[in-house]
Amino acid sequence: MIPRFMLIMLLALLIAACGSTPLAEPPVYPDATAASRGESPLADAMVSGLTAEIVGEQRASAIRLFRVPGSVAWEQIKQFYAGQLESNGWRADSRLLVEGDTISYAGWRNGDQLLALAHTEDTVAGATYLAVAVIRR
Repeated sequence: MIPRFMLIMLLALLIAACGSTPLAEPPVYPDATAASRGESPLADAMVSGLTAEIVGEQRASAIRLFRVPGSVAWEQIKQFYAGQLESNGWRADSRLLVEGDTISYAGWRNGDQLLALAHTEDTVAGATYLAVAVIRR
């Protein structure tokens, strides 16, 4: 027979697991291809900024890095993600919108989840990079 304490703990764990929604699978920008850290110092700096300011060191592994076609403008990327996310209940978080000359960031929230983006055009590497992360806050 299972002791009452163990039964209560097991039940509490099951209830907690049922209440947790899995993290959303972020959309991938059309024709984006996986990129590796280390191939662009500018992209690495962008990921470091995303890690330090938004995602956090413990969640750094949640960041996926992509190369996007040509010199896709930040505005195009923001519009794509706004269309994909906002029609599914996500809301833009204006506190995360940073639009710089070199690196730009944006974020959307849905309940306790945050989707964060970072974008940069590295003219030296001849590529445009996009970092995407979904984390639970």
